[in-house]
This record gives sequence, C-alpha cells and structure tokens, in this order.
Amino acid sequence: MLGWILGIIVLLLIGICAYAGHFFITAALFKNSTWYVNKGHKMLNPDNFNQERTVYTDIEERQNEEAHAFWDKEATGEIFMEFSGETLCAREFKAFPATNRWVIAVHGYRSSGKRDMSLPAKRFLDAGFNVLVPDLRAHGKSTGEEIGMGWLEKEDVKAWIQKILTHNNQAEIILFGGSMGAATVMMASGDELPKQVKLLIADCGYSSVYDEFNDMLRSALHLPGAPIMFFANLFCKSKLGFTLKEASSVKQLQKNYLPTLFIHGTKDKFVPHEAIYKNMEATQGVKESLLIENAPHLSSWIYDEKRYFETVFQFIDNNLKKGE
Repeated sequence: MLGWILGIIVLLLIGICAYAGHFFITAALFKNSTWYVNKGHKMLNPDNFNQERTVYTDIEERQNEEAHAFWDKEATGEIFMEFSGETLCAREFKAFPATNRWVIAVHGYRSSGKRDMSLPAKRFLDAGFNVLVPDLRAHGKSTGEEIGMGWLEKEDVKAWIQKILTHNNQAEIILFGGSMGAATVMMASGDELPKQVKLLIADCGYSSVYDEFNDMLRSALHLPGAPIMFFANLFCKSKLGFTLKEASSVKQLQKNYLPTLFIHGTKDKFVPHEAIYKNMEATQGVKESLLIENAPHLSSWIYDEKRYFETVFQFIDNNLKKGE
C-alpha cells in the first residue's frame, strides 16, 4: 500500500514538473505570452518596475529624451530583409564623413532596437561610426513568434553582417549587444564569421540559456530549478529545435578568437554579474572587462556614462588598430 502511495506521489511530482517546464518554455520563448506581459516581466526583472526615484532617474530620463529624438531625426532609413521565413527590420545611421567602420547594436529580451540601443547608437554615430540597429525576430518591427534567447537570433545578426558587406566589402564591423543581444553576439562568435567582423562588446550577457532560466526559476519564481529544467530542455528542443544547454555563450566563446570587451553591472538582478567571469574565461581572444558598481540590468551607461564609453572606445581603438 505504501509503495502505491509513493508511486502516485512520484508520478504527480513528475507531472507537475513536466507541466511547469512546458508552461515556462511557452511563457519565456513565445512572443504572445499573456502571462509574461501581465506578470512574468515584473517578477523576472523587478528593476524595471521600481518606481522609487533615485539619483540616476533624472539622468536616465534625459538620456532617453536625447536618444529618442536622435532615433527619429538622424536615421538614414529603415531596412527590411526577408530571412528564415520572417521579415526583419533594422534602422541605419550613416556617419559623415563616410567611413568603413560599422557597429551592429543588438537589443535585449522582449525589447527593441529603439528602446535599448538608441543611446549607444547616438554615441557610436557621434564618434564617427556607421550604426545598424536591428529588431531581432519576434521583436520590434520584425515578424516572428519564437524567441531563441540568442541562439536563433545569431542567424539574424549574421544575415545583417552579409547585408552590410553586400554594399561595403571593406567594412570593419563591431558587434555590440546588451542582455540577450550580448548573448546573441557571443553565440555568433563561435560560428564562422566574415573576416570583416573585428571585435565584440557584450554588456550583461548570460553564460547560457540553461543557466539563466535555472537561476530565474530559483531566484525570481522560487521554484526548484533542476527537475523543471529537465522538462523545459526537452520541450525547447521539440518546439524550437534546440536545447537550452546548446544555447550557450560559453561554448561558443570557446571557439572565439576575436577581441571581446565584457561589461556588467554589479546589481543586476536579471542576469547575475557572475556570468561575466564564465564568459571571460571561455573566450580565446584578447579580452577586457568593465564592472560598473551598483548598476542594475542593462543600465551601466546610465550609472557611469563617461567611464563606460571611454572604455568602449579605447578598446575599439586599440584592437582595430592592431587588426590593420
């Protein structure tokens, strides 16, 4: 009798974990998840919903006003491209005088190029770089329903690289990404990239999708990670064609020999800043890091803009010159 009871309990626990894994994958990796919009975003990234004003609030508001005005006034135009069954959109900014130097600036999870990359795009353009800001599949003005946490989106970035090279074969391309965008460019780094791609800048990127989701389950949702992640991994493979462990910045960086600058804020609650150490250890090329004290997720340039962009441009200057 006791054996039957224990067997039923085990089956119930397995069923609950399987349901939770399926629910989590559906909520996290499909664009039109009502749970994520209504509850999940606030639970997983509480910093974005903190209404308390801080010494940085006015700075952030001024930066946003400046960046959004730039976005509407300075763009050369919008570019659309058919790729992998979707229509991808990007906004292009051309420097004057003309240059071969390009930055592809990649936004984060469930965001858009305009929201995340307006200010960096302005800083890069002001410094004399051409800038391309894509909306990844299922984000912004691009079509799609599936979110690949960087694993699917790295193909979008590779397609935009080819788009630039079609018109400018002498381009020197920098991949700059924040959050999921950082993971996207790190994951792209392990694939065969054209020689025109010169270096990477990854701001607050996670070490793998599995690690990120496992941490979110435990810290934000207060659920046991391992048993749920076992089923989440299976459902991700069946629904999206890849596993959460396969989608790894670390594994891809182990094949990367491009110079890479890693950035993270020490008060990041969405992607723990310890991920920077795993990513740095993995990469095979020249590497530098920048930690911004007390900065929450994808906010380092708000907390110390001067140091942030001085470090970025010094890293670019040093490593592009070495490649010439």
